Amino acid sequence: MLVRIGMVRALNFGDEYYPNSPAGQKLETELLERLTRNPDHDPSGLRLLASESLIEHSVSIMRADLFTKAVDSVVEDLSDKEVLPWVLGMWLVEFGAKSGRYFSYKRRGFPYPSAEAALREAIAIGERESLKGVEFGGLYHLQMQMKFRNDFAELHQVVERLAEIADSRFSTQVAIVANCYATLHARQGDFAAAYQDCERFMAASEAADEPMVERWAHYITKFQVLLADRKPREAAALLRDLLPRLEGGARKRTEICILAAAALESLWDQDPHYGDRLKVFMEALRDISWPMVLLNVPELLAELLGDALERGIEPKLCRSLIAERRLDSPQRRPAAWPWPLKVHVLGGFRLELDGNPLNLGAKPPTKALDILRVLAISKDNTCSLETLQDWLWPDLDRDQARAACEQALHRLRKLLGRIDLIVQREGKLRPASDKVWVDLADWDARLKAVTTANGEAAGLRPDAEALFLAFPGPLFLHERASFWSLAAAEKVRRDLIDLALRIGQRLEATNAHGARSIYLRTLDLYPDAGPVCRALIKERLSRRDFECAVDDYARYERALRAAGEAAPAAEIRALVEPYLVRHMR
Repeated sequence: MLVRIGMVRALNFGDEYYPNSPAGQKLETELLERLTRNPDHDPSGLRLLASESLIEHSVSIMRADLFTKAVDSVVEDLSDKEVLPWVLGMWLVEFGAKSGRYFSYKRRGFPYPSAEAALREAIAIGERESLKGVEFGGLYHLQMQMKFRNDFAELHQVVERLAEIADSRFSTQVAIVANCYATLHARQGDFAAAYQDCERFMAASEAADEPMVERWAHYITKFQVLLADRKPREAAALLRDLLPRLEGGARKRTEICILAAAALESLWDQDPHYGDRLKVFMEALRDISWPMVLLNVPELLAELLGDALERGIEPKLCRSLIAERRLDSPQRRPAAWPWPLKVHVLGGFRLELDGNPLNLGAKPPTKALDILRVLAISKDNTCSLETLQDWLWPDLDRDQARAACEQALHRLRKLLGRIDLIVQREGKLRPASDKVWVDLADWDARLKAVTTANGEAAGLRPDAEALFLAFPGPLFLHERASFWSLAAAEKVRRDLIDLALRIGQRLEATNAHGARSIYLRTLDLYPDAGPVCRALIKERLSRRDFECAVDDYARYERALRAAGEAAPAAEIRALVEPYLVRHMR
């Protein structure tokens, strides 16, 4: 049994993986059969050692079925009181590391509900029994799990404890501590220190004469430091030189990293072929199913996944990775991101909960929904409770308004089905920024991105027209205007009109039809938009289209009358005055 365990471990740590070796496959089969059938009634400690070697082996050859069988076979052995603490501790480290990173494991009655629970138990055993090797292994893989779930809050403390208990006589442990510090320093933006850490772990790995299967993790860490430092070309070159020395799962995962670097380089260079490179990366990631990709730089993975969702590339995989890795939205907050709640106030008020329209019922709770409306139009989507009470319950005294507000807020949270979507803190209310998307905030951000402060049409980005055409409609369309929404509605109106005028002015010289389309769509949305009507009439007159100019003016007059406003401005009437008698019917 021990000989077979040692031989399997030798296969795992060799430079050449054995996938096509009949002898290697036979060895695996024999060890697994002895583990599952237990014909010689091997002691639990020995069986756990065998299981540990097969767990490690299953990742080398990317075999989820082998992993499951290796764990299933020893469930009862885990409760054997005769098992030595170091044997149980090391098994827990191996199981926690591999189940958290590669093959998740669920079984009724299994004593460890998660990979992290197994690792924390290993750490506890290490502390209790003074087994620093067990504690070190548990801590190292625990920080990997923390990074996997995008939780870096405890990373510094874990790394400090690793450094404290590491044995400087063992180059492998020195390399691991330096590896962890490289990640920590890169996230802090201290790249000089991160590169020094990389030199340390590479030197320690060389001194220990580690096999490539062990060194691979250090190369991946340095790769991610380079990516964090916006050096994708150097990052890809580092791994490309490594490929001839890799086989099996490690080679496939390395190829995925190279494709990720290529996509990021294309993104940062604003390469028109970015979409193609992104698609290649996502399709390769789908085929290998490696959720640990870009573990130390989740922000970069989120950027790629957000872009892939907007382009319709592997949407199922994107959403799965976002959920599994608990990724935060990229800074630009793409609408295609799987937000738990999306609030639409442009072109009509509506809500989406977990990607599906929320049915508000025949009698929706008006005041509860008004809270969301107010938050959606407020600066930074934040409003004080006092202001909210004054706006929505102006006829009640302070205590009554406070009670009414609390009741409406309770109804809103009940309607949404969860309490964490609306945050109340220090007398203010706001949607949870990591869970709620608001279309008005998105529109404002995108508008700011495509325009410049100088107000010149030449300052527009090429995608300004696409943004204009995607405008959903006026604020709270088809709803009775409330006094608290008037200022926000006017700003939306003013911004759209300004954008339309700037786009139209740019198009008039080269695409008169396009300019007219912009003006006409704006007037469909805001028929009383005088500046747009003036621009449209002037464009008509420049082409001597007097009849259409008069028709546009007549429509503008009707819009003003319908809105109960005064007669058209004298300067607009003056434009068509000479043609009114001739063309008015």
